[in-house]
Amino acid sequence: MLLMSSSSPSEKKLAAKLFAQKWADRGNEKSDTHSFWLELLRDVVGMEDVTTNVRFESRTSQRGYIDVVIQDAKTFIEQKSIDVSLDKADIRQGRVVTAFRQALNYANTMPNKLRPDYIITCNFAEFRIHDLNKVNAETDYISFTLAELPDQIHLLDFLIDPQKSRAVREEKVSMDAGTLVGKLYDALRDQYLDPNSDASQHSLNVLCVRLVFCLFAEDAGLFEKDAFYRYLDGLRADQVRVALRDLFEVLNTPVDSRDPYLSEQLKNFPYVNGGLFAKVEQIPNFTDEILDLLVHEVSEKTNWAEISPTIFGGVFESTLNPETRARGGMHYTSPENIHKVIDPLFLDSLKAELDSILNASGITANKRKKQLEAFHTKISELKFFDPACGSGNFLTETYIHLRKIENKILSELAGDQTQLGFSNVTLKVSLDQFYGIEINDFAVSVASTALWIAQLQANIEAESIVTANIESLPLRDAAHIHLGNALRTDWASVLAPEQCNYVIGNPPFLGYSRLDEAQKEDRKAIFGKNGGVLDYVACWHRKAAEYMHGTDAEAALVSTNSICQGQQVTPLWKPLFDAGIHINFAHRTFVWSNEATNQAHVFCIIVGFSYIDRPVKQAWTYRKNEVEYSEPAHLNGYLAEAPDAFLTRRSKPISDVLEMAQGFKPADGGHLLLTPEERDELLAKEPLAAPWIRKFSMGAEFINGRDRYCLWLPEITGVELKRLPLVRARVDACREWRLEQIKTGDAYKLSDLPHLLRPTSRFKDGTYIGIPKVSSERRKYVPFAFVTDGMIPGDKLYFIPTNSLFVFGVLMSQFQNAWMRVVAGRLKSDYSYGNTTVYNNFTFPEVDDSARVDVEKRAQAVLDARSLYPEATLADMYDPDNDFLYPELMKAHRELDRAVEMAYGVDFGGDEQQIVAHLFKLYNEKVEK
Repeated sequence: MLLMSSSSPSEKKLAAKLFAQKWADRGNEKSDTHSFWLELLRDVVGMEDVTTNVRFESRTSQRGYIDVVIQDAKTFIEQKSIDVSLDKADIRQGRVVTAFRQALNYANTMPNKLRPDYIITCNFAEFRIHDLNKVNAETDYISFTLAELPDQIHLLDFLIDPQKSRAVREEKVSMDAGTLVGKLYDALRDQYLDPNSDASQHSLNVLCVRLVFCLFAEDAGLFEKDAFYRYLDGLRADQVRVALRDLFEVLNTPVDSRDPYLSEQLKNFPYVNGGLFAKVEQIPNFTDEILDLLVHEVSEKTNWAEISPTIFGGVFESTLNPETRARGGMHYTSPENIHKVIDPLFLDSLKAELDSILNASGITANKRKKQLEAFHTKISELKFFDPACGSGNFLTETYIHLRKIENKILSELAGDQTQLGFSNVTLKVSLDQFYGIEINDFAVSVASTALWIAQLQANIEAESIVTANIESLPLRDAAHIHLGNALRTDWASVLAPEQCNYVIGNPPFLGYSRLDEAQKEDRKAIFGKNGGVLDYVACWHRKAAEYMHGTDAEAALVSTNSICQGQQVTPLWKPLFDAGIHINFAHRTFVWSNEATNQAHVFCIIVGFSYIDRPVKQAWTYRKNEVEYSEPAHLNGYLAEAPDAFLTRRSKPISDVLEMAQGFKPADGGHLLLTPEERDELLAKEPLAAPWIRKFSMGAEFINGRDRYCLWLPEITGVELKRLPLVRARVDACREWRLEQIKTGDAYKLSDLPHLLRPTSRFKDGTYIGIPKVSSERRKYVPFAFVTDGMIPGDKLYFIPTNSLFVFGVLMSQFQNAWMRVVAGRLKSDYSYGNTTVYNNFTFPEVDDSARVDVEKRAQAVLDARSLYPEATLADMYDPDNDFLYPELMKAHRELDRAVEMAYGVDFGGDEQQIVAHLFKLYNEKVEK
């Protein structure tokens, strides 16, 4: 994908100025085109990965060369020397043509998918941009000189503008096509005699897959132009069923084995092979409306040659798979997210290796050719395995980019063989390199078809390089997609571990509390009794580690973020680390966008791991709209740049401090809790209830300053309760509700104490520090506060019964918050604080009186600063977008952070990575004593 550089407009303008000065008054078409455009695109325009995105001297079928091809931007560039006018006509392939006409002639020889939208002509001194969608593209062009480049550089933004890129066009075509196929699917489904039966469902799915392949094949030139459209157009609806049956049989029959009396239309269809049309499946009767939909909307109005098999595979599966349809909305995994897995795992290094070969200085052409050939063989021998492949999008996107690398190799080798011909250079990357496991039989079909379409599209592009016809049909190879439960399948039976290079994928997103009984059994088969708190996806990490043991294979999997947080880290990662696994790169928590039309966000991580300890680790951290990249020395199971440590849930703090306890769980059906309105109404009718009503708060009310109340009755006597009939009614209603609950639950067990919230023995009236259980990840500090007014904490509010400013100061500091950010669990993207995991494993500093007093002084300053804003809630004051509104509070926090850092005896300057590493070190020292 082409991406915009992060350079500012002023930086791009300066780069353009320097470029214009360097290239002023010079430029030879033969010797300078490559350097000129490489520097312009990379250093000025801001194109990333020029090596594989741009092809120089791309051969055409007319024995000519396109000087520069930028395929993703659908642009051809015709370059002339500086002393050649762009209006000058020269003889090219026997015709007198201008630079524009020469490029246009080349464009007209290309398949539809490869034809450009833009032609740029250039002679080093002048640029002309021709938009081929204009009526008079030859004369209606935009022009500027090299000297004007600094002020006109924006005119070249279309070369990297995502809104004009091929990826965006493919996304739109694929989504539109998915919508149409979904419409066709629904219409056809109603025509089956028993549409809900497994047999009908399977036949319908197969029919739709076959129709999609035919639609693609005719638009991509694999069938004769419009062959499928013409075959159906003109038929009556009652003829379509038999016509499709006959067509599918022909597509599955070698030409020399066909009925010699076939109609001319059927004779002209090629043999497809590959098993796609092998089995006879039910085809329902068509109606006039369905036939019109297929012929005049699905076929005629969509250019199927431009679909992205990566995107369409996912859209197609979600459109037609009854399990995913039931969840609502089409979805697919975006190529951008797939690249977060495959780029750092292998694609970046492959591109870098190719780049080093192409740009190596001081080597002969013959040596470079041998290096390219060796690299070509290398990429053709790599094997990729996705053990939860779904519709095959990770495998498909990998295949597409491996073929792009191969095309670049072929392009370079072709340039060295202009005199010798190109017959001895062959395609080597094949579908045979790709393996997968998928539990859904329909998804298996979609994955295989998506990969075939990707292969056929890549062949079309390769033909423009090797200037020879590549025989795409019949299909000769296929990916190895195994139907089965990946957690019950021996992966080695699909692909031998020693043959595998990379394990990739996006296993199911299911939290440990949402597993059905079969999935719990799957997890038990992997982890035994130790997997009770682990999400389903952890099973794939464990199996991948066992599969890769003793090999150089590497893995990268998308996961729910909880497997690297809180209580899941130790049972998953400790055994893997003990076995020799290393985490080599990670994308820390980010929103996983699967482009659903109706689906909630999922918060994910990507972890790259293997038995190889890469010397350079990589990490991406997502904050607001920014992504921070770093190269940590080490990544532990919490994805922190810190020593390995595996926390356990502790019942007591590791440091010598008071215990933190969870507040009261109401378990009351709402009868003991009161809104402000309910409180006022109760007191208006029963004023004697006032002493028995207390403020009550969960974490959300605590942070947002919202009032809530509860009936607080532990000291009430029977006589006193008798005087309060409305209160007694609520108590009785609570009893009735609790008796209706399951007998093994807490609520039922409290039915004999209907006047009480679920008791906690650690609560005593008096001052305590309130700690909200859930807090937004956006906050730098989770807002804790002293409670002195008798408010009762709910179970979403932890409490420490203390008035210690030292404890408060340390807990409100960056030190404790940095620790919490790494080891706390998550609720979606929010932090989920835990007393047994976060607080009890946190090492407080051991201080002398002077340091203690300094922390207490700074903690009091934070409280004093808060009091300056009496109308503001904790949510207001700790919203990072509002920092500028509370300058005294922010200043007090900075001074508290500094005091706590000094209390730990370190000087990190607030560097959170160093803080976390130090706290893990202190933790290890504590547990080792």
